[in-house]
Amino acid sequence: MNDLNLQLFHWINLGPGTPAWVLELARLSSKALPAVLLLIVLGVVVRRRQDRWSTVLHAVLATFLAWLVTRELSEAWPAPRPFVLGLGQQWLAHKPTPSFPSSHAGVALALGMVAWQLIPHRRWRWLPLLLSLLVAWSRIALGLHFPVDVVAGALLGVLAALLAPRILALWRSPPSASRNVTPPPDR
Repeated sequence: MNDLNLQLFHWINLGPGTPAWVLELARLSSKALPAVLLLIVLGVVVRRRQDRWSTVLHAVLATFLAWLVTRELSEAWPAPRPFVLGLGQQWLAHKPTPSFPSSHAGVALALGMVAWQLIPHRRWRWLPLLLSLLVAWSRIALGLHFPVDVVAGALLGVLAALLAPRILALWRSPPSASRNVTPPPDR
């Protein structure tokens, strides 16, 4: 295991002397903030006067892509969680499923980026991204992931949010004239 990854894990993972409010913040971030991010995106959808269906499809596709890719990668490259290796302090019950990449971080950053792209007011754009990063931090703080798992999941989530509108545009675009060329008749 990479020394930097392990050092960062031990630095971020909450220890026995952690104040109760920090531990509770981490638990709430991991359990409740993904739903809060979804509510923020839904709130943006409701407030938009136009293109509501497109916005919903963007959010759903980005979330689905982030979830699917993180799940498939974890099956293809099964890495143990820190608590399986006896490392750090585990603060939240979890099955010993593969750790890399973090689907929580992927989905949270996908939703956070979708909201960031859609929120028109600059000062409010950063809130969903900060909440997404709090989810990502909590997964390490609670002893469920290594930093590399979270960073990989977060990058996949950002990529999913950026690719989703492009995929939707390709899906919606009419076939080009070159694809509709009829073959010459047989002689």
